[in-house]
Amino acid sequence: MKPGWLLASLSSLILAGVFVLAFRFPGALGGWLEPIMALLFPLLLLDGLFKGRPAFWVWITLVAGLLLLYLWVPQTLASKGGLPFGAALLGTVLLSLYEATGLWLVAMGSRWLGRRGGPLGAALSAALLLLAWESWGFHVYPWTWGAAFGSLPWTARSAAFVGASGLSALAWGAGAWTAEALAEGAPIRRVLAGPAFAVGFLILGGGAWYLLPRESVRSLDVVLIQPNFPPGQRVRGMEADMWRRSDALLRASGLPHKDRPTLLLWPESSILGRDDRQPDPRLSDEAASRGVAWLFGTEGGLFNLVRGEVAGRPSFLFAKTEPMPFGERMPGPEPFRRWMDRQLGFISQEAGQLAEGCAFAVPAPGGEIRVHPLICSEALMPERTRRGLALGHAELLSNHTNDGWFDRSIATDLHAAQIRLRATELGVPLLRATLTGKSGVFREDGHFELWGEPLTEGAFALNLQWRPIHTPARSAWLLPLILAGLATGCALLGWKAWKP
Repeated sequence: MKPGWLLASLSSLILAGVFVLAFRFPGALGGWLEPIMALLFPLLLLDGLFKGRPAFWVWITLVAGLLLLYLWVPQTLASKGGLPFGAALLGTVLLSLYEATGLWLVAMGSRWLGRRGGPLGAALSAALLLLAWESWGFHVYPWTWGAAFGSLPWTARSAAFVGASGLSALAWGAGAWTAEALAEGAPIRRVLAGPAFAVGFLILGGGAWYLLPRESVRSLDVVLIQPNFPPGQRVRGMEADMWRRSDALLRASGLPHKDRPTLLLWPESSILGRDDRQPDPRLSDEAASRGVAWLFGTEGGLFNLVRGEVAGRPSFLFAKTEPMPFGERMPGPEPFRRWMDRQLGFISQEAGQLAEGCAFAVPAPGGEIRVHPLICSEALMPERTRRGLALGHAELLSNHTNDGWFDRSIATDLHAAQIRLRATELGVPLLRATLTGKSGVFREDGHFELWGEPLTEGAFALNLQWRPIHTPARSAWLLPLILAGLATGCALLGWKAWKP
C-alpha cells in the first residue's frame, strides 16, 4: 500500500472512531463525550473535504464509522434472524453503504454551496440537507444525529425548541461553517462564530426551558415488569407468569395507594399466541381486582398491539403504526410488498393508524392521565411521536419494546439513546418497558434512569410526578418552518452566486 493510501486509511479510521464516540451510551465523562463528539465529527469531516481531501475518502470514513457502530448487527441477524452469517454480514455492509451515502451527499452539497456562498452557504446547506435526510430519507432503523445531545440534561432541554432533528442540523451547520471558514483562511473570530452560535444556542435553550408554560402537577405510581422472555416465542402461561411478577412487586411496594392511580406496564410481546383484538371481560377484571390501570404488549392477527384495561372503561387497543422495514414489514407499495412476501416466504405485519384519542386514559383524582403508547421503534421517530401525543391529547408517553433480539449487544443502549429526547421535545416523561432490559424513565427535564442489563429480568416501581410542558417542538409547524428558513437562505445564496 502506498504511503498516501496508508495515511488516508489511518485518518479515516481515526475519524470513524470519533463518529462512534458520538453515540456512546451511557455517556462517558459525565455525559460530555457525546455532545462534544457530535459537534467535532462534522467539523473534522468537512474540514478535510473543503481543504481538498478526495470525496472518496470522506465516503469511506462514513462507511467505516457506521460499520463500527453496527458491529453487533451480523451476529444478531444470524442468531435471531436465522440468516447465514455471510448473508447477515452482507446485509450489514449494504446498510452501512446506504446510510453513509446519504451523509456523504450532505457533505458534498455543503461543499458545493460553501464554495459559492462562503461559511454561511456551507452551514445552511449542511443543515438543510441533513434535516431532509433524517426526515424523509428511507431508514431501516431511524436515527437522528441530535440524539447525542440527550446525554446531558442541559443540552437535552434545548430540544424543546428545535427538536432532535433541529439539533442535528445545528451540529452539522456549525461544523460546516467552521470548515469553510478555515478553508478560506478567515480570521479566527469568523472561524469560531459557527461553534459559538451552536454552543450559545444549547446554553440559552437549556436555560429558556425553565420559562416554558407548564400545566398542573400529575402524580402516578408506575410498575414496570421486565420478564426476560425469549424474543418472539409463543409459550403457554405468559400472562400468568407476568401477573405472578406483577403481584409480587405490587405487594412489596404497598400498591396501589388510595390517593393516586397505579399504572402497570408490560413490554412488547409480553403476551403472545392469542388474538387480543376481541372483547374479553376477564382482562378488565384482572386489572380491576388489583386496582391498577394495565397497559401491555400483545398481538392480534398480523397486528403488533398494545392493549389497556382499567375498571369501568372500555378496552384500549392500539396497533403499531410504523412496522420496521424488512424486520416486520416489507417496504414499498402494497403490490410490491405482497410480491416480495411471496418470493421470500415472509408475512408482513399490518400497520395501525394514528387517530383522534389514541391514548390510554388512567382515572385519577380530579380527572384522568392520558398515556400515548409507542411500540418499540416508533419511539425513534420524532414526528410520529409528536403526532401521536397531539392526537391522543396525552400527558405521558410509554415505550413498549422487545429488545431481546439484540442479545447482549450495545443495541439496547443505542435504542435508549435515540429515544431519550422524545421526553424533552414534547415536555412529558417517557416510560420505557423492555422485554429483556433496560427498562426505565426519561424525564421531561432531560434526566433519565435505566435499570438492569441486557438479557436480565426485573420488576421496578416508582412514583412519577411531573408537570406537562408546552414546548415549541410540539408544534406541527416547527419542522416546516425550519426547513423553509434553511431552504430560503440556500436559494438566496445560490441565486446571488449565479447572478451575473
